[in-house]
Amino acid sequence: MDILKSKAWLRRTVWFVLAVLVLWALGWLALPPLLRSQGQKLASEALGRDVRIGRIEFVPWSLQLTVHDVAVATADGQGAQFTVTRVLADVGMASLLRLAPVLDALEVDQPVLRLAQLSPGHYDIDDILARLAPPGEPDPAPAGPPPRFALYNIAVRGGAVDFEDRTVGRTHTVRDLALSVPFLSSLPSKREIKVEPRLAFKLNDSAFDSSAEATPFLSSRKTQAHVRLVDFDLAPYLGYLPQSLPVRLQSGVLGVDLTLSFEQQTDAAVHVRGHVRAQGLRLSDSHQQPLLDVGSIAVQIADLQPLAQRGHIASVDIEEPRVLARRAQDGQINWQRLASSPSVAPQPAAKPAPKAPADAGWQLAVDRVALRSGQVDWHDDAVAGGARLALEALRVDASAIAVPLQKPLRFAGSAQLQGAALDFQGEAGQKLATVAASVRGLPLEAAAPYVAEQWNPRVSGRLDADLGLAWNGPAVIAHLARLSVDDIALACPAKVVCAGAGLAGVAMRNKDSLAEVKALRVENARLDLLHQSLNVERIAITQPRALVARSKDGQWMVQQWMATHRAPAPAVEPGATPARAAPWSVQLGTIDLDGGSLALQDALPVRPVAFNVSGLRIRLENLAPLAPPGSKPAQLQLAARVGAGRVDPGRLEYDGTLGLAPVSAQGKVLATQLPLHAFEPYVADALNVRVLRADGSFKGSVHYAEQPQGAVARVQGDASLDDLRVRSVLLTQGKDAVQDDGQPLRLTAQDNDLLRWKSLGLRGVDVALAPGQATRVEVRETALSDFFARMIVQENGRINLQDLVKAAPKQGSTAVAPQPQASAPVSTTVAAPAAVVRFGPVSLTGGAVRFSDYFIKPNYSADLSELTGRLSAFSSEPPAQGAVPAMADLELRGRAEGTASLEITGKLNPLAQPLALDIVGKMRDLELPPLSPYTVKYAGHGIERGKLSMDVAYKIEPNGQLTASNKLVLNQLTFGEPVEGAPASLPVRLATALLADRNGVIDLDLPISGSLNDPEFRLAPVIFKIIGNLIMKAVTSPFALLANALGGSSDLSAVAFAPGSAQLDEAARAGLDKVAKALTDRPALTMTVVGQAQLEREREGWKQAQLQGMLLAQKRRAARRDGQEPGDVAPVTPEEVPALLKEVYRRADIPKPRNLIGLAKDLPQSEMEALLLASIPVPENAMRELAVARGVAVRDYLAQHQVPKDRLFLGAVDTQPDDAKWTPRAQLTLAMP
Repeated sequence: MDILKSKAWLRRTVWFVLAVLVLWALGWLALPPLLRSQGQKLASEALGRDVRIGRIEFVPWSLQLTVHDVAVATADGQGAQFTVTRVLADVGMASLLRLAPVLDALEVDQPVLRLAQLSPGHYDIDDILARLAPPGEPDPAPAGPPPRFALYNIAVRGGAVDFEDRTVGRTHTVRDLALSVPFLSSLPSKREIKVEPRLAFKLNDSAFDSSAEATPFLSSRKTQAHVRLVDFDLAPYLGYLPQSLPVRLQSGVLGVDLTLSFEQQTDAAVHVRGHVRAQGLRLSDSHQQPLLDVGSIAVQIADLQPLAQRGHIASVDIEEPRVLARRAQDGQINWQRLASSPSVAPQPAAKPAPKAPADAGWQLAVDRVALRSGQVDWHDDAVAGGARLALEALRVDASAIAVPLQKPLRFAGSAQLQGAALDFQGEAGQKLATVAASVRGLPLEAAAPYVAEQWNPRVSGRLDADLGLAWNGPAVIAHLARLSVDDIALACPAKVVCAGAGLAGVAMRNKDSLAEVKALRVENARLDLLHQSLNVERIAITQPRALVARSKDGQWMVQQWMATHRAPAPAVEPGATPARAAPWSVQLGTIDLDGGSLALQDALPVRPVAFNVSGLRIRLENLAPLAPPGSKPAQLQLAARVGAGRVDPGRLEYDGTLGLAPVSAQGKVLATQLPLHAFEPYVADALNVRVLRADGSFKGSVHYAEQPQGAVARVQGDASLDDLRVRSVLLTQGKDAVQDDGQPLRLTAQDNDLLRWKSLGLRGVDVALAPGQATRVEVRETALSDFFARMIVQENGRINLQDLVKAAPKQGSTAVAPQPQASAPVSTTVAAPAAVVRFGPVSLTGGAVRFSDYFIKPNYSADLSELTGRLSAFSSEPPAQGAVPAMADLELRGRAEGTASLEITGKLNPLAQPLALDIVGKMRDLELPPLSPYTVKYAGHGIERGKLSMDVAYKIEPNGQLTASNKLVLNQLTFGEPVEGAPASLPVRLATALLADRNGVIDLDLPISGSLNDPEFRLAPVIFKIIGNLIMKAVTSPFALLANALGGSSDLSAVAFAPGSAQLDEAARAGLDKVAKALTDRPALTMTVVGQAQLEREREGWKQAQLQGMLLAQKRRAARRDGQEPGDVAPVTPEEVPALLKEVYRRADIPKPRNLIGLAKDLPQSEMEALLLASIPVPENAMRELAVARGVAVRDYLAQHQVPKDRLFLGAVDTQPDDAKWTPRAQLTLAMP
């Protein structure tokens, strides 16, 4: 004790130690309860919540304070809002030395926070935050050095956070929260010591770990941190994304391993390095429809400087991306909706802010981008049935990417589309890009839904292509190096009816195919959008095959294939005039088509048209379809075989040029045996014939060009029409038609032929047409061989050749009033000059004509055969004024009915206007029995035998005057008995007997004349009228007919006599001589002589005749006295009359004038004659005897001239003729025995 008293320092030391011990004791014993109670009280008052502290430990000698089991209650007091198991604070003694807080350790164990968001922006700790918020705006802290402190060994362990977000219905957890800061000090001596904090936790089972090195209190603020986040699932946080976003994240796992560097020099610099990886990313649109799925994205960051807006990405690796593009029924694509969807609600317009300095923007460099196993799915619901396409196995590699693009980036890739391989590579810059791509084995079926939208058939095939695209500013050039499409087929899908399916004519590889192409090749095609040009070096089409059909309603099958649900074309506003675009330049180098086949069936005409084209080969060079007028035409070579039916197909070839603007063609044509009959139905509406066969051929040149004034055309070469067969559709006959043998008439296919020939050759054809000029047709030589023509008089009396062309339909009886029209300029069109036609020599060989008459019953038929002839050159050119028309020499020979020879010669010009001809025709020995139908119809008798020969001559002058002679010679013409029920009955047998000579020959000459300009003049009716009159004349005036036949003009039917006389005078004898000759030459005739006399007219004549008889008797008496025979006495001559009359008067016992002595006075001759005549009485039978004498005189005279008496008959005399003009005669009548 004395030591303590004697040494004050020791005493003070002891007291200090004791005080410290006391303080330690007080702090160890009394401070924890005090801190606990006051801490709970003050914290509860500050937070407004019940705060509980389990216990507090304080170690005064080490200045360690430990707080256990701290809990902050929830607002309702039912639970804990925040709990901490232990909090340790170890204050270092250095605090006393450095006059600044120095903590040697700060530890927090198992802090647990429970937090809930009740509504957007409102939490269950809002009341605490409101209490802790300082009132009003805090004053800014004055600038100065940072507060002094030093912290060591800061650690938080076992922390946890439960965050309940009732707005999205999710609870987020943080577990294993660990924070360690080994050292942190702002003391000047410690500022250069690096701070190395570490933070780690599990957020919703995703591990987060970070560490750093920093000097936060140095001026450089140099910091380097490492952040690592493993398998961070983004799904729990999706609810926090704004609902207005057009794209929504559905899932994803994020992995981060980054190193962040910060340093404050002149400017702050932040560097980020490391890699970021996202897996299982799924993006959808606002309707929860998927947009993008990514297996993984890995980004290797070489250096990212966000403050400097610069970045260097070493690589971007994208694995298994899948893009889903969908087009809805309204036509909108889901990705298009993203661009049009507003992401942020519109805000009121704010006042314009002052312009900020232009931001240079980010500068980003990416060394490499790689995409692997990508896929693009295309779903199109806007097409019927929907479309599904998938671009699979997508691989893309890109390098040297810079933003902005200072230099072109390079890229390459590949993919598979519907089993096809796609490859591409290229470079792209800010203003230019080049791409080279190739496709192999792309099925055309991929486009089937879109093709089905336009038409029903489906398309198949395989496409290969190599193409390139170059872009440089406004210039875009596409280059197709090669395009190949193989096995193209257009087929009718199942359960769909396609027009044209199943047509015959082309052998398809698939029975359902409508069209096929073996291969399509396109080489070196270049498209320039800037200059609007397209150039194609070559197009090759191999073995195209197609079936083409048109229905009865005029629709081609392609029109019927069109889908009915196609969207209508956009309407054009009335009056809107589309802008005229600049013309495109299209140049096609070579187009080759080889091995083509085509079958066509057209049901629109009256009869279906069917033909096929095979072996089609086309080569077209330098075609410019959009070239301006005047451009060089393309070169065209064409070859094909055209067939119809079962005959061998013909061939068609063309080698020349083809122009499109305007349309023109010039080249050589070779056509051989083309089946022209296949196209006859197109003109069937205008014809009454059917062309069953017609093979056309042509070899020569053609020229055609459209001009503003009209088309110019010229055709030169040799043409032929072979194997022609034309049948009339009106060839019919009545049910009662019979043949000559009485059997029913049946027509065979051969009988129905109207016209046919083996060959018609036209050599040297030259046809020229030009606007305003006369059409010119020239044929150097024409040859027709083995031809046949059918001429028929139909039941209605018309000749079939009159009905070859159908009559125009009659106009309706109701007239339609013309509608008023706006005034139009008067047409100044001048009628084109008449065509000029020139034909060279025409030759005919092996011809035949069959004539049938169905108008008469029974029917009649005749044949002309072996027709051979020629016609020299002729022309339609009119002759010069006053000149004679030029006519061609005609020669035609043949046979009629196989026996009669036929010959026609002369001159004619069938094209002359008016018609001019001078021809002579001869026919010999035509058998007449086949003509019986005509004689039965018109005469009532059939012909049993006979032959006809005739010579005809026709001459037509240019003025239309016809002069014709028809000389007919009928040999042994014999008519049969009258036909019962015949329409007419004429005495043709009598006419034949009258006209025929002793050899049975009838020689007739029928001259005809008239004017063809007379509309009433018809040649055939005139001829038939003459023949009819001839027959009727046989009945009414047979002797006049004989007189004409014998070359006389007098009527031989009566023999004239002097009144009262029965003596034949010279004239009578001359007439009887002719009658005798006619009867001698016509042994079939008999004659009856009827003597006629009339007292009133012949009384004086009869007396005169009696006086003449007295004179003759006196002369005979005198002759007898002289010893002569009375029969030898000649008739009395005028010189002998006075003497004989005086003697007769002397001998007559009549009253006579006498002289005084009673003797008869000598009287003058006249008085004696008068007295004698007055004394002659006329008995009652004088006239009868006179008539009989006259008949006998005629009969005897004819008998004396070799006419057999058994053919001569005396008829009953006629003494009372009632004809006022009657003269004394004997009437002759002819008859058949």
